[in-house]
Amino acid sequence: MEELSVINDPDTRRILLGRKASLYSREGFRGALHIGRVDEDGPFKGWDVYVDALYPHVIFVAGARGSGKSYTLGVFVEELAEKNPYVGTIVIDPVGIYWSMKLPNRQSDEIRTLTSWGLTPKGYDNVRIFIPVGAAKDVPKGTYDALFSLKPSMLTVEDWALTFGVDRFSPSGMLLEKVLEHVHEEYGEDYSLEDIIHTLEEWEELRDKDRGFKPDTIRAILSRFYAARSWGVFSETGTALSDLSKPGIITVIDVSFLEENVGALVIGVLARRILQARKIATRQEAAKILDLPESRKREIQIPPTWLIIDEAHTLMPSGGKKTPATDALIEYVKQGRRPGCSLIFATQQPAAIDSRVLSQLDMLFVHKLVFTDDVRAVEKRMPTVLPKEYQGVFVKRLPIGVAIVGDRADTTSRALLVRVRPRRSQHEGREIAVDASLEAAQTEEPVSEPSSPPVPESDAGIKDEERNDSMAVTRDEGKVRALVSRIMEDKARALFSRYKHGLLGRVLGGGNEIVSMELKFIPVWEVEYSVFSQPRNVLTGITYIDGYHGEFIHVVDGKIVFSRGLKHIYKLPRMQSKIIGYLYAVQQKGLPAPNLSEIIAKGHIPAEIAERDLALLRDARFVVEKDGRYFLNMDLMLPYEPTDPVLASFGRLLVSEMTIAPEDILSANFGKERVKDLLPALWPGVVVKKIGVIYRPVWVGVIKHKGKQYKVFLDAVTGVFEKELPLLGAK
Repeated sequence: MEELSVINDPDTRRILLGRKASLYSREGFRGALHIGRVDEDGPFKGWDVYVDALYPHVIFVAGARGSGKSYTLGVFVEELAEKNPYVGTIVIDPVGIYWSMKLPNRQSDEIRTLTSWGLTPKGYDNVRIFIPVGAAKDVPKGTYDALFSLKPSMLTVEDWALTFGVDRFSPSGMLLEKVLEHVHEEYGEDYSLEDIIHTLEEWEELRDKDRGFKPDTIRAILSRFYAARSWGVFSETGTALSDLSKPGIITVIDVSFLEENVGALVIGVLARRILQARKIATRQEAAKILDLPESRKREIQIPPTWLIIDEAHTLMPSGGKKTPATDALIEYVKQGRRPGCSLIFATQQPAAIDSRVLSQLDMLFVHKLVFTDDVRAVEKRMPTVLPKEYQGVFVKRLPIGVAIVGDRADTTSRALLVRVRPRRSQHEGREIAVDASLEAAQTEEPVSEPSSPPVPESDAGIKDEERNDSMAVTRDEGKVRALVSRIMEDKARALFSRYKHGLLGRVLGGGNEIVSMELKFIPVWEVEYSVFSQPRNVLTGITYIDGYHGEFIHVVDGKIVFSRGLKHIYKLPRMQSKIIGYLYAVQQKGLPAPNLSEIIAKGHIPAEIAERDLALLRDARFVVEKDGRYFLNMDLMLPYEPTDPVLASFGRLLVSEMTIAPEDILSANFGKERVKDLLPALWPGVVVKKIGVIYRPVWVGVIKHKGKQYKVFLDAVTGVFEKELPLLGAK
């Protein structure tokens, strides 16, 4: 193998990636990010690895689930929080885990590793958590700092078309363009969602026989804007960009509450605004030098900005597919370097990323990958010489937390192996603990059953092949498993027309106008697990979790039945979920409420975090304390034993293999990523072995009754109504 040549400082045993020699001669290691240590034999073995952050970069982190990909992103964020007070950092959080950066690392194994690295646990008080404005009513106030929203005028015609899933140049797309031009002329820059809806409802020109549109086209677009009211991302003012990108502040935008297409819309609009603002800011900086007048608009007064995105394959897919974020992110990476726009993006499927983005990267971190297509994709895009020793099967056998790192800078001669440093703050993703002692668990063979009840802290029990295939909705466009529909369109239409809303509706009933009705498919997570009830006594179980509702789904007396409260536990950190699960089991068994010491001993909660997590749960009013004993304060209806027969009841429904168009699948509000930790927290002694998916058909109808509109879900198997969402303000 070619000997490694890289910028280095022998006195401090440090190497530096991504920095030009001329800049290094002036700045040394100033502003560089400490990412890890060299993990290959040679003269630099064990030296600390730093990455340049004074200049803009496009950095790609690839790796299978559980390989350390998201953990590496967290290390970058920590370093930016500490080392570069002059830039803004915006983290897009798709699963709601970055809020824990405010807390010091409390994992005992990682704390030991931190000590060996000369580091200490640390929480970051310069982290601000933003949630969508529509999620505020459901989220405990202590878990976020501010609300995030968009003005409708921030969206282009293309944004709406992609989010709504309509062809830009179809009649629906042309209707969008005409309406948006009209509301801009009529109401100015600050028009609202209601202004758009009012125009669609009342503007007679749209219904003109010669120049207008078909009633079905107007109704279809109108129903989509009605639905947009429920997205929870719009307001009349919107969040100023200067509130999001601030020097020395880590802004986390939690999009885990949003459907996938809406989350992509938020990211696309944000990337476009950052790029535009920085282009103007760069011009303003030049104007200042030339003593010209400066703009004082808050929207453009932002510093150089780092945008950090996980699960990027869902935003910038390959194969010519587009999302509301695709074009904006491509322009961001193509034009962003000069105005100071950096991007770090990560995915478990590098072969699924748009090649126009991959062609712009200047640094690549490759963790363990399983699929050959993904290995070839990163080998093809490696920005420097990749030794043949680091190719092919080597990538599939990388230890957890170790990455092959390639750097486009001519100061680095070839790719090298780097072990990522341990996190100082708490990582709620819990995909890895960066410790050499865990490497033995990272093989491609099935993990053997332990002989005693474990308390799993990672997903090491799930094979890598299962991680990749089961954690995405689908990896290819072939046939999938789905329940067989029994309620046909005419029957569904008749049921919607007779749907009874509210107390008065139950008396009078019927009289509904059906605004729209579509057959959609909801992913249901099929979870297989082992139950270690006693040493050498291993049982197996299976349960089903509805990905839209976030609840266990059962079949009782031929009807679909949901649990109650799982979706709230789902959003809590693992140990808080475990506390809730233990208190619920105590409650169901009729036992006395436990005190702190009993929760630690019998609930298997680490003593160093039990008191803190109980305080957080108490502040959120999920738990109440009385005379030193803790009582559950949540309305739950959950199976508290993993062997309850009702858990497998959904699997007895008739399933067939069929092809489903991607646009007919409702985005999962509650993804698989959390399930592998959620069930062991709810049921001690459970280890999740495999997660699959079955799609269940539902009729989604928008009905109009007494001047108000409602979005109603009708199960297409049993014919039972299961969910109603009021579309406020509809006429």
